[in-house]
Amino acid sequence: MFAEQKDTILETIRLAKEREEARIAYEAENGPKKWGVYLPEEKALNEYLLTVEREVVEVLEVLMLLGRNDERRKEGLTPEENYLELQQERYHHHPDQLAAVYYLTGKRPLHKFIEDGLEYLGVVL
Repeated sequence: MFAEQKDTILETIRLAKEREEARIAYEAENGPKKWGVYLPEEKALNEYLLTVEREVVEVLEVLMLLGRNDERRKEGLTPEENYLELQQERYHHHPDQLAAVYYLTGKRPLHKFIEDGLEYLGVVL
């Protein structure tokens, strides 16, 4: 599972970790990040995801949602069944690639949510 998306998933996790670390460092020095302050690490993550196929961005979104909390995990379904059902439900949920990327990158800590989603599915990349 996710063999074709492995490199993209790992790169997204790496960039999201860098973004989170940069934001923590920024806020330690400057206080809460204000609207309109755009860190280079945020830009790098957004720009990378805009180059990724939309279907892969949607895979990342489903992983993030499964890892974010238990509300997306339906009882009576295996983790893989939950993934497939949520993937079908979220297919082209956003009007375009930009909206899908901004939805995804609006979540903190994105890297942890994706890693937790992979763990829930029992996937090791």
